[in-house]
Order: sequence, then structure tokens, then C-alpha cells
Amino acid sequence: MACADCWERAIRDDERAVVLFGLPREIEPDPTYVDQVAVELAVAGHKPRLTAVEEVEAVAILLRRGWRDTRIAEWLGIRPARAVDLRAAATASKTRTGTEAA
Repeated sequence: MACADCWERAIRDDERAVVLFGLPREIEPDPTYVDQVAVELAVAGHKPRLTAVEEVEAVAILLRRGWRDTRIAEWLGIRPARAVDLRAAATASKTRTGTEAA
């Protein structure tokens, strides 16, 4: 935690950079962005908070390892029905793109 003066300076510096470089004040997140580190952590057994597309990616990786829906659900800490839905999404994504999710 930064001191109040340091925090205030950081805010002012950020505002200065926004004005200087013509950057947007608010940034809209890309809904298709996959945080590969978060996915790798989930696949390794950690429980990071994942977006829907990141969950699909994690399930696709575990499916390629030969895992079943029940094991995937337990590993990722999700409901078995959710694992089934994510498997369907991963399969559909693979079919649409003609490639496997990385």
C-alpha cells in the first residue's frame, strides 16, 4: 500500500500521460482476450478467476490430455454441467477454426 502522497502522485502522473499521449481515459476490455498465465495456473491446479473464454481454453487443454468432464469439473472447481457446456464450446471453437485451442 502506497502512502497518500505517493498515491496522489501516481494518479496525477497517469492523468498527465493520458493527456500527453492522447490515450482514452477508460479502456474497454477485449471480451475475446485470453490470459494465458491464468489458464496455465488453472490447468496446474490453482484456482484463478477465469473469464468464460479462459474457461473454454482450460477445458480444451485438459480434454487434449484425455480428461473426462467430471475430473475437469473437480480440478477447475466448477459444476459438472458447466464442464459439459465448456467442452461443447471448446469443440465448437475447434470445428469453427479448424484448429485446436492452444
